[in-house]
Amino acid sequence: MSNTPKIGDTDLAELLARAGRRIRVGIVGGGTDSVIGGIHMLTHRVDGLAELVAGAMSIDEAVALSSAEAQLISPERRYTDWRRMLEAERIREDGIDAVIIATPPQVHAEPAIAFLEAGIHVFCEKPLASNVEEAERLREAADASSALLALNHCYSGYPMVREAKALIEQGKLGAITLVEGEYGVGVGALLREPEGDAPKHWHFRPGPMGKAVVLGEIGSHLHHLAEFVVGDRVRDVRAELQTIAPRREVFDNAYLSIGFEGGAVGRLWSSYVAAGQEHGLRLRVYGSEASLAWSQETPEELRILYPDNGAQIITRGSANVTAAARDATRIPPGHPEGYVLAFANLYREFFAALLARLTGDSAAARVDGWLPTAEDGVQTLRLIRAAEQSNGEDTRVALSSV
Repeated sequence: MSNTPKIGDTDLAELLARAGRRIRVGIVGGGTDSVIGGIHMLTHRVDGLAELVAGAMSIDEAVALSSAEAQLISPERRYTDWRRMLEAERIREDGIDAVIIATPPQVHAEPAIAFLEAGIHVFCEKPLASNVEEAERLREAADASSALLALNHCYSGYPMVREAKALIEQGKLGAITLVEGEYGVGVGALLREPEGDAPKHWHFRPGPMGKAVVLGEIGSHLHHLAEFVVGDRVRDVRAELQTIAPRREVFDNAYLSIGFEGGAVGRLWSSYVAAGQEHGLRLRVYGSEASLAWSQETPEELRILYPDNGAQIITRGSANVTAAARDATRIPPGHPEGYVLAFANLYREFFAALLARLTGDSAAARVDGWLPTAEDGVQTLRLIRAAEQSNGEDTRVALSSV
């Protein structure tokens, strides 16, 4: 396996050399008070395609400044408000090319739209926004902008997830009939509410996303994974949403019966109260000729099951995988890659596309169909709204109607 990083036929080292510099990145959120910030700090640096040069890393001024200092950001580019960062960076000769939005979902749309309107590329945490209307405004801004928007559904970066998608596209499973997905976790503060007046995590406080936060946080990953692998959109949903943990004010368990536009049917289960499960993201897809199964806790393997010929286990990095899986693979077989490099694959594709734009190479680093988009984000917010309506009215709801 070559040590030269590539995406398809694109040599990233050559692309970086032609650009003459790394992508200059700023970040909104992601400070030391952030749950996901540390992962962003690690994964955006994996391929050496970008450098973090500016940040408004928290709404807490002290945390914002100390977090930026810890990242060795120059003092004049440590901001306490994303608006100040945008105003200053857009007029700098060496201003940022792209921004990472790593805030809670209610603080995605406004900054993302503003940066897109300024021609600055956006890598946004999921879910795209806190409601359908915000998500649609953000999609419209992305469509109108010369800048690229990517959405961080990091599990789509796993090589074996991409292998699954490629095999389905090649018709190896036949016509897709059934889709079964689950994302059930149940550890620590997710499983139980704090005692007395102890503060609750924002996941479990009713807020801009309403009571269905479980669908926005972990359910959004499950929904995107199912659509990404199957290559089809969810058409309608019938939902049962429950609150299981005592004293909890939001739904923490969700069963969704879904129908796809292409005719397949399925079930998606998202839960914070699956006691003892550390992660629990799994997907099974059944076709007329075969089925496949993938689990995030054993991500190096993809199981293909045939009705009359038993099971085949495909492992990451093996000689018989598709080009889609090879392009997402970084190290030799037998050396597990895992979550960090799957996450980093999205950053690699995002930054490669931006370097291609800098060099005027429109054919380099094509990421069509791989990077999650604003449209993917809108679909998730529509699913969440349809699920809430279905739960309230005890009926099946079409996503196109909400």
